[in-house]
Amino acid sequence: MGNPLDKLIGWFNPEAGAKRMASRRKMELLGGTRGYEAAKNGRLSKNWGNSRGTADSHVARDGATLRARSRDAVRNNPLAAKIVTTHADNLVGPGIMPRAKTGNPTWDQFIDQLYAEWEKVAHVEGTTGANGSVYTLARMMVQDGEGYLRRRRRRLTDGLPVPLQIQVLETEFCDWNKNQLPSNDTNAIVDGIEYDRIGRRRGYWMFPANPEGGRMTYGQSLVSSFVDAADIAHMFEPQTAQSRGAPWTSPVLNEIQELKDYELAENVRKRAEACNVGVVIPGDDDDLGEDPNIGLDETQTGDGDAVQMRDIYGNPYERMEPGMFLVAHGGRDVKFNTPAISAGIEAYIRTRHRSIAAGARLPYELMTGDFSQANFASGKLGLLAYRRFVTDMQWHFIIPQVMEKIWGWFIQAAKEAGKIPFDLVVNVEWEPPEFDEINRLDEARADLLEMRMGKRSPQEVIGKTGRNPKEVLKEFNEWFAEVDKTTSGLVFDSDPRKVSAQGQAQITTQSTGDGDAESS
Repeated sequence: MGNPLDKLIGWFNPEAGAKRMASRRKMELLGGTRGYEAAKNGRLSKNWGNSRGTADSHVARDGATLRARSRDAVRNNPLAAKIVTTHADNLVGPGIMPRAKTGNPTWDQFIDQLYAEWEKVAHVEGTTGANGSVYTLARMMVQDGEGYLRRRRRRLTDGLPVPLQIQVLETEFCDWNKNQLPSNDTNAIVDGIEYDRIGRRRGYWMFPANPEGGRMTYGQSLVSSFVDAADIAHMFEPQTAQSRGAPWTSPVLNEIQELKDYELAENVRKRAEACNVGVVIPGDDDDLGEDPNIGLDETQTGDGDAVQMRDIYGNPYERMEPGMFLVAHGGRDVKFNTPAISAGIEAYIRTRHRSIAAGARLPYELMTGDFSQANFASGKLGLLAYRRFVTDMQWHFIIPQVMEKIWGWFIQAAKEAGKIPFDLVVNVEWEPPEFDEINRLDEARADLLEMRMGKRSPQEVIGKTGRNPKEVLKEFNEWFAEVDKTTSGLVFDSDPRKVSAQGQAQITTQSTGDGDAESS
């Protein structure tokens, strides 16, 4: 690449500029101007792209093509579909549950119950709830690179637990072509996202419907309008300082397509080999009875020669069908087809699958369902690394970008509806879904040991299952109260008040009326 002086000289004198750039290219090829091996330009790196620009510029230029190809792959390729579904199952799953933390147990219980009622009817279309909307958003983030939730305020007369619903919007709703340089009177707009003077997101320029085929209503026009950032939750993974996201499938789309083409070619080859079973070659002096070729035009091949290769019915061999035998003249023999054996095809496909899984940031076993080469230790290590990735995504992006927005909208709507006081401070505690354990017994023993040594509280251990610890304790109290009322004297092993973990009766101390204690 020429420097500014080379380009200036080339503008006035192209020949001189070309000579300067050619000489500079020769110096780079000699390797004397590059300290890093990966930055050198030579024969081995001539096809290595060097496109410059920011993440925003690349996403703006290539985002539409990446999304279209990613969606096509998810629709038609099982690997791509599995990548999207598996990520969403682990990132959101049944839902990331909020727990109100006001300092007042009564208000905590009331707000949690109110949220549970509203969550079921939170979606605008009514096809899912708030948790299902976030799950859909997670799928869109993996497939398209991003997705949006928009707050929709409702009237008190609409009959909702709180006057609020949320709408899921695809990436096309945000006007990608809306860009503007900042000035004294205007803010900067980058790919439809408006920023204020200190770099905060002020709002989004949104279309009323999807411009690529959304449902329009009467009187709507496809002109983007400004929507305050307080009404939009934008889920995406910023890998650099970027405004919008790219599909997670981008690094593997080419490899997925190439592997599909390879499997198709191998399948076509096998089908072609199966069509031709063998060739029957009768002798010249054999009595074949009536010649099936009588009446055929011997010049139909176009060169004046008779057609020598025919099927057993005498028809010219112009097409292939499974199980065909060909009949030839001029000898006496039967030659059977010997299809080639595809050696190493399974190992090759498995290697490509591992590369795709690495690019998709998924364990190979989860993407393919192939556990034939995994043992307990290797499978556990792979899942631990993936769990760390999922946890990071949940706490760094999904919870702050989406869940905090939804909770804030809900609390504000509840206050405006008079369900909770305006001066009540409602904090929140988030509980992501629990990971399923390969060996639940060992994990349960580890949880018990950590609780006994003071490393974890029972509330934390119960909370990671997605349950409310207070609700679990309440259910325990209600259950054991009912058990104690029975006259049968049943004692369950699950009752830690009376039975130890080893199945032995617990020694409990009960208070007597005179202040003494007696053991039982």
